Amino acid sequence: MGKMTQRQRFIATLSGDATDRFPFFDLEPEAATLRRWHREGLPRHQSVAAHFHLETHHAVGLELRSFPFYRKAPDILSDPSAFDRHYHPDQPSRFARDFVKRTERLRRQGRVTYVDASGGGLLQMLGVGDWDSLKSACRALIQRPRAVDRLLDRITDFYCVCLERVLSRVAVDYASFYEPIASNTAPVISPEMFTRFAIPGYRKVIDLLDRYGVRLRILCTTGGNLSPLLPALVDAGINGLWISNIGSAGMAYSRLRRQFGPGMALIGGIDASALTREEAAVRQAVAQTVPGLLAGGRYLPCLDDRPRGNVPLAHYRLYRRLLGEIARQGG
Repeated sequence: MGKMTQRQRFIATLSGDATDRFPFFDLEPEAATLRRWHREGLPRHQSVAAHFHLETHHAVGLELRSFPFYRKAPDILSDPSAFDRHYHPDQPSRFARDFVKRTERLRRQGRVTYVDASGGGLLQMLGVGDWDSLKSACRALIQRPRAVDRLLDRITDFYCVCLERVLSRVAVDYASFYEPIASNTAPVISPEMFTRFAIPGYRKVIDLLDRYGVRLRILCTTGGNLSPLLPALVDAGINGLWISNIGSAGMAYSRLRRQFGPGMALIGGIDASALTREEAAVRQAVAQTVPGLLAGGRYLPCLDDRPRGNVPLAHYRLYRRLLGEIARQGG
C-alpha cells in the first residue's frame, strides 16, 4: 500500500479499513513538560509534533460553550433572560476568523479536521460549576422537568444553528462530544434520567451531522465511570470513544471492546502515568494495551492523557519508539 495522507490514514484506521500503518498521535504536552524536555535535550526550535512526527488534529474553530466561554452560567435555570446572554449564535467570537479558508487549506494538505459538537455536556447546559449549582440542577431535573426540557431544547437548537453555519461551508473528519458527568464510581445522575434529558439532544445533533456526512462521532471525556450511560449514547449514534485519565475498570478499553465489539472506534487507552515510572512500566503499558486492541481493529493508540511535567523525555522517546516498532511490524 502506498503512503497515505494523515487524513486518509486516520479515517481508514477508525473505520476498520486497510492502512499503511496506524496514525502517530498524542495530545500536546503541557507547558511544564516542554520546559522539562527542553532541559533534557528536546530542540527548542522544533515542536513536539514535528520532532516525533506526530499527526495532529485541527479544530475547525467553533465555540459552543456558554458565554463568557469556560465560565459557567449559574443563572441559566433561574433567570429567563440568561439564555440570550449565554447562547447567542451571532457572537463573532464563537467562530474562528477565516475558518473556511483555514479548514480548506488543511483538507488540501491531507490533515485531520474536527468540530466540537457539544458545549460541555448536560451539566454544563444546566449551569453546573460547583456543589451548590449541582444541587440546584438535580432539584430542577426532579421538580421542574418540563422547564429543563425547554431549556435543553433551546440550547440544542442553538448548537444546531451554529453547527450548520460551519458544516454548510466546510467538511470535517469527525465530531467530538464532551460529557463530564461521572466520578470514578458512577455517573452523578441515573442512566434513566440521563436518557430522559440528554439523549434527545444527542439525537438531534447527530441527525444534523448525518445530513452533512460527518460519520465519525467521538465521545471525549476525562476519567469517570460513564459505563452505565454508554449504551444509550451508542444507541443515539456515538461510534467512537476517547477516554482520558482512565480511573475506572468499567472504562478500561479491553472491557469496552468486549462490550461494544469492533464497531466501536477507540482512541488512546495507554496509561500515561506509566511514563512517570521506570522503563519497564513503559514497556508493560504498551505491550498490555496496544497489540490486543490493534488486533480488534478501529483503534488509534496514544496516551490516555497529555504528557505532564513529571514525564521524562527519555521515557516519552521510549514509548514513541515502541509504537514505531509495532507499526513497522504491521501491528
